[in-house]
Amino acid sequence: MLLIECDDALAILKKYVDSPEKHFSSFIDEFDYQKFCHFHGDKSPEYERVTMKNMSISNAVIRSRSLEAKSLNGIVSSNSSSRSIPSNFRMKIGEDLYTLTPSTSRVSHRDKKSEFDGLIDWAIGIKDEIKVTTNQSEFLSNFASPICLKDIIDLGHKVVAILIDLSEIETKFLGGQVVLSKVDGSQLSSGEINKIFNQLKSPVLVDGDVLKVKGKALSGKVSYSKNLIIIRNKVLDNILVTENGTNNYTLGKYINKEKPFSAVFDSPNYSYYSKSCFEDKHLLNNVHSILNIFDDSYNFNDVFSEKEKPHVIDLTRFPVNSLFRKVEDQYCAPHNIVICDDMNDEWADHIAIDSNSNIPSISFIHSKFTNKDTYGASAFHDVVAQALKNIGRTQAEKQLFKNKYYNEWHKNYESTNISRVTGAQNWQDLEVALDAVNRNPNSIKKIVLATPFLSKAKLTVELNKLALGQKCKPHYVQLIWLINTFISSCKDFGVQAHILCKP
Repeated sequence: MLLIECDDALAILKKYVDSPEKHFSSFIDEFDYQKFCHFHGDKSPEYERVTMKNMSISNAVIRSRSLEAKSLNGIVSSNSSSRSIPSNFRMKIGEDLYTLTPSTSRVSHRDKKSEFDGLIDWAIGIKDEIKVTTNQSEFLSNFASPICLKDIIDLGHKVVAILIDLSEIETKFLGGQVVLSKVDGSQLSSGEINKIFNQLKSPVLVDGDVLKVKGKALSGKVSYSKNLIIIRNKVLDNILVTENGTNNYTLGKYINKEKPFSAVFDSPNYSYYSKSCFEDKHLLNNVHSILNIFDDSYNFNDVFSEKEKPHVIDLTRFPVNSLFRKVEDQYCAPHNIVICDDMNDEWADHIAIDSNSNIPSISFIHSKFTNKDTYGASAFHDVVAQALKNIGRTQAEKQLFKNKYYNEWHKNYESTNISRVTGAQNWQDLEVALDAVNRNPNSIKKIVLATPFLSKAKLTVELNKLALGQKCKPHYVQLIWLINTFISSCKDFGVQAHILCKP
């Protein structure tokens, strides 16, 4: 390991040893994120690889992904990049290859071996280049921009929702690598542990000093430092994690040390993710395109439940006042095959296939009913999460459909006489329809959300307020993030996004 002090900067060169910078945290800061990202941006670099983290507050999306090409310049969708944070990228300038990790101010340069003096000259040269860097990289300008948390708070904004990602702890727990117990040594039942993990898979809503999950209040609060969000909660502070039998820490300490969470503010421009804040300058420009995916042409009046259970044994259709029946009678009507895949390992509540049109299509429909109109994130988050969890099913091979047919779809729905498949008498009929969709390069795949608890008119009013820079209720900020997450994910999979709602 070699430490080089260059004026007001410290260069750390190491190999096969742990990084020592954590010991210097009281004396040194990372380089400015913006300057570091645009390193050599004025020299027309070609970006060969980028690893991106998603800014979404939904845990149902792909959290991180990597793209690689001879040159990514111009071929990465701005829709994806504006909602993403570059965590690592490789760039080529002439014959020189650099790999940058902005969050740790790390620069790697693929080059031949160097003498000691040459190494020092290289470190000083890198430092000088970062110091004079201006934001001139067009490619990186499409990504989310960093901003200091204190600056957001000083502008009068506040956090309205947090999504905590405990998947790493949950995976270790399920794999037997960690044990969860109470701080006083008493044991937690598997039911209590599962309840904690399941609760925190929904956004934690923040209203001043009040925290809520799925409408239930939590004891605790959120506080802020210059760059970090701190979550205080008695339940989390009372759960002890024992790793490999020796390393003990509370769940609360883990969350505040590792920061495995994202947060959104009362302005949709800002997001907090993994110890950093970012600004999406493009979101509010897309409000009108976001509203275009809402379809209010369907009649959802007199819907009293999702499926109107319990069902009588001789039932052959879902009850007329159920959301399922409305979807089947209205949205599914033009399709020649309709599959009810509700329950068990469901891909969607309904799958509707139109194989007779010149441009065939297949729609995966996810329905959600609430007893009253709601514009909070909870109900919409549930249906979006269900849709995104199964978004890969839109690309499923025919054999998987065949397996589903013989395992489930050829039977009636639960203990009723409702046929799960209408329009196809057997697997061969369904296979012909799927072939018509799969063999046509212009066929359309859709994910459809049936959400009669949303009114397009009310959404339009509130989202237009946001577009004009006006204040609106916090839950609309969460909604616009969830809607945009849904649209972005669908675009990434080449799938159309549709939301059925009330006028």
